[in-house]
Amino acid sequence: MFEDLRVASTERVAASACDGIAIGGSLGADKPQMYEVVGWSTAALDRVAPDRPRHLLGIGDIDDLLRGVELGIDTFDCAMPTRLARHGMAVVPDPERRWRVDLTASRWRRSTEPILEGCGCPTCVAGYPRGYVAHLLHLRDATAGRLLTLHNLHVVARLMDDVRAAIADGTLADRTAAIRAGVVSFARSHGT
Repeated sequence: MFEDLRVASTERVAASACDGIAIGGSLGADKPQMYEVVGWSTAALDRVAPDRPRHLLGIGDIDDLLRGVELGIDTFDCAMPTRLARHGMAVVPDPERRWRVDLTASRWRRSTEPILEGCGCPTCVAGYPRGYVAHLLHLRDATAGRLLTLHNLHVVARLMDDVRAAIADGTLADRTAAIRAGVVSFARSHGT
């Protein structure tokens, strides 16, 4: 990775009349390097276009969302919530397991446990337990992917609601530390 080229590219894009800045392309070989490269871009933007929105392309893992916000990223796009759902994974507050539970595992087939206790998503509110979703996955019923997609999108949206509130309250560092420790609430909020 070449810091000088990344900074020059960022400054050139910022010099254009574009409404916002998208950061993407080759972001490194691993997460620490990705965070370093994104940091180069956001630091350059702090100097030359501090008020323009910054979008990080294709990044959606929970840890990456948190670090991206800490680095000054405003918006993200990623297929992670729906891709995980298609593969039978539910997003849950379990940082040790990369924020996911694999409902295709046989241990969940008879589970009456909710996907996420207290979750306000349509899937959890309707009472679909892990065992039922696991059963649908075993049958290859597309309904399982839909139920998990609703759940996963809700969890990510609530997490980002929480992060936005922490930015407004000036408590981002404390809140991201708590989230990284798995201390979160995914109940309904903001009228949804």
